Amino acid sequence: MNHQPHHHFHHGHHHHRKNHSIDIDQIYQLYEFPFEAIFDVPEAKEEFRQYLKKEHNEEPFLFYEDVEEYKRLKFEENKAKKAIAIFKNYILPYSPHEINISAQFRQNAVKSFENSGQLQNEKSVLVPETIFDEIQSSIFYNLKNDNYPRFTVSQQFKNFLKHKDISFISMIATKKNNKYMDFIPKFDGPICDRDIQFFSFMSFNEDLEVWDEVKVGEDGRRACYLSKKEFCLNDQIECEEQMTRKLMKQIFIVPCKKEEALNVFAHTHLRKEILDLESVNQVDFNPISPNNKYAQSILHIQMQLTGFSWIMKPRETVAALTAIYDTKRQAYGMMLKSTESLLVPHRKSHVRFRILSSTFLQDCPLNTQITKQKELKRKSTSLKNSASASSSSIGSLDGNHPSSSSNSGSFSSNISTGRKSTVTEEDDSSESSDSFGSADHACKVTIVSFVELKVQSAFLIKKVLNTKNKNGYARFLAAVKDSKVRGFPKPKFSEGLLETLDSFKEHYADAEMTWELNAEDELHDIVTTPEKNKTVF
Repeated sequence: MNHQPHHHFHHGHHHHRKNHSIDIDQIYQLYEFPFEAIFDVPEAKEEFRQYLKKEHNEEPFLFYEDVEEYKRLKFEENKAKKAIAIFKNYILPYSPHEINISAQFRQNAVKSFENSGQLQNEKSVLVPETIFDEIQSSIFYNLKNDNYPRFTVSQQFKNFLKHKDISFISMIATKKNNKYMDFIPKFDGPICDRDIQFFSFMSFNEDLEVWDEVKVGEDGRRACYLSKKEFCLNDQIECEEQMTRKLMKQIFIVPCKKEEALNVFAHTHLRKEILDLESVNQVDFNPISPNNKYAQSILHIQMQLTGFSWIMKPRETVAALTAIYDTKRQAYGMMLKSTESLLVPHRKSHVRFRILSSTFLQDCPLNTQITKQKELKRKSTSLKNSASASSSSIGSLDGNHPSSSSNSGSFSSNISTGRKSTVTEEDDSSESSDSFGSADHACKVTIVSFVELKVQSAFLIKKVLNTKNKNGYARFLAAVKDSKVRGFPKPKFSEGLLETLDSFKEHYADAEMTWELNAEDELHDIVTTPEKNKTVF
């Protein structure tokens, strides 16, 4: 990237470079223009403002900039003056630059001002820092999703780019590169559809080409896997080697319905035990808004690395949590995604880690057992000759998934109860199927996580994962057993988990919501790409 001041880019500048003219069509093929980038480049920002002015729609942009300036001010009296100016300029009805916002937003702002003191007396006003937040975020949403995309395809923008060189363009654009960027989640901003789509794909994908088995419990009711491929969930296009990680997958078959399993999981103390966390505390809650498709509970999570606490500092993260319901797959889902919060400052005693993880709960047949990959490979070789067999089929529990032409590549199958896998390993003799108990229903719980625990050794990761999986399953079974006696009560406090689900149901009550992708084949190619292509992102 060229770090010259922006005003050095004048019309003749690019003639000194190799690419003395820019092919606009090629730029559009190779690059996309994220809205956020123009705020870092004054010249591009000014061009956008001029465009809005021509469109007679400059007010939202000016308001946004004024609020940003208001946030930068430190001296209370200056802040109050600025806040009142913004209020009188943009928000009051019939103000000179009145912005188009909902009556509710306008009312909320007026109320906040009335509460903070007389509008007339600037000295006595103590304005809350967040007074313009909801209006600013809705303005930002409209600029980003409506005005800016139109600006980037306008003739004005194309003319503007014509006189720039590639180093300028790379300041306001990111390389599209390939499909990878469209599908793979990133740690930027709140939980979004892309996160849920990717993680539900990986959860419901039971392909031998995608997952390496770490362990399948003896009774076939718990298992853990690592993805064959390493992923980079970073915001940069180029990924440093140490930022790539394998995904971890855990499967539990528990003896209850999915709604009951959800109630068990919603109890914070049980969730802590199952996931082996030291503490989970809610620090904030972000309701559904123009910038937030899903309500998100902000959590402070701490964990010890079981068995290794004597050599390693405890880990902590701040993460957003949301719960959803997939009508097509008939599954409850929960997403957890690391974020930043000023409410939880960094501490020397803990190592900050990042996590992006999903938990899906889906009813399954009572006799569902998880097949070991050795068995699957054996079966699939014997089926190779039959035309219907395909070792890369994406297995699904109920077998009616469109791409599940055969069960040869799938872990979960309904084996008549009592039939056990003949393949045994140096296994945990402590596991027995008795703990499952007699049940009328079964639910498959799938947890997929991308965790930057800052643990380097692959052996250690497998060991930690298997221990967590084994202990987590035992605790989950115990919790289900205990909860069953009391009729699976809902918890009073779930650190925001049930609240996010309620608000999901309320907002999307009549919507058919699914995160199943039309482009599953493309995503399948991405998650099974040979390792040598790893750095091509």
